Amino acid sequence: MSLIGDTKLNILLRLREEPTHGYELAQELNISSGYVYQHLDELQEEGMIAVEESESEGRQRTFYRLTENGEMLLEALGE
Repeated sequence: MSLIGDTKLNILLRLREEPTHGYELAQELNISSGYVYQHLDELQEEGMIAVEESESEGRQRTFYRLTENGEMLLEALGE
């Protein structure tokens, strides 16, 4: 039994590299945008990721980043 599903684990591992936005995550992980945003909402509620608003290419964008709790979870899972 896993503490975290594969999709959430892959999201956390990707966010460990650098903050990114949901659309990019969906493309990189080859999952639907709706599905990735559902997981992002759950990970945020669990305190594993944080949401940051910033301007990129002249537009307001929402970026997601790994929190200290998310990093500790990855370490506990041996990732």
